[in-house]
Amino acid sequence: MNNLPAISRKLSNQMLYILGIPAFFLCFVQIYKPSHAVRLLEMGQDMLSFNTTIIMCIMLGIMLISRALMMVLSHHQLRLNWMRYVYWEIAELIAMSLFMALYLTLMYKGTLPYFHVVGQSLYALLIICIYPYVIFNLSIAYMAQKEEQATYDDSLMRFVDSTQRVKLMIAASAVLYIKAEENYVHICYMEGERLKEYPLRASMKSLEELMHKHGLIRCQRSYYINPQHIKVLRRDKEGIITAELNNPQLKPIPVSPRYYNELAKWL
Repeated sequence: MNNLPAISRKLSNQMLYILGIPAFFLCFVQIYKPSHAVRLLEMGQDMLSFNTTIIMCIMLGIMLISRALMMVLSHHQLRLNWMRYVYWEIAELIAMSLFMALYLTLMYKGTLPYFHVVGQSLYALLIICIYPYVIFNLSIAYMAQKEEQATYDDSLMRFVDSTQRVKLMIAASAVLYIKAEENYVHICYMEGERLKEYPLRASMKSLEELMHKHGLIRCQRSYYINPQHIKVLRRDKEGIITAELNNPQLKPIPVSPRYYNELAKWL
């Protein structure tokens, strides 16, 4: 079975599970009041809202621990495919039902056997939480498919960091320049009418092939520049050459004499 897409390991996507599943449980029980959950949580004392809130907190804690552990292990070469991922989610539901049953057994003061409550808790969690799990999993699969389609679009520049993970995909025409600074390169680009900058942990040498493919030119030891955005090349009285870009917000980019002739050919 296919490996789990790398996009699933993003913190923002994991937060969907951590926050979304407990919140869905709380809202579903409060709004729809399913009979099996009401019988278990109301306790004949109108304690549905209180118990549901406590159980939501229990679920939140377990999801936080589970997803943090998953992310740590994924950075230590843990390979999850979709089948193992589903097993992991089943384990989350079992863990939540065990702690939920422990809380409820204490609230019932031992009048119900623990493992009887475990079964009821697992059933309640399963038929409620199956919805957000399925929705989030399908969302991850859809986003991964869209990312994969974009990967094969030759018009997009795929910037990868030092670990070879794709960090930014953008049209070559939107890139203004790239500047090296210590262990990072700073990608200056346009997003609509907005000027943006993205720091990427990579070296200028690692970008050479990508720059050549998409028409960006080395203009100085620490700069690549997109000739499409050069307004004019200027040389001052001291012979210092700079490239003025067509965006007035940007300062002129330094140009080394060794790169001047090649850059001038594009203008």
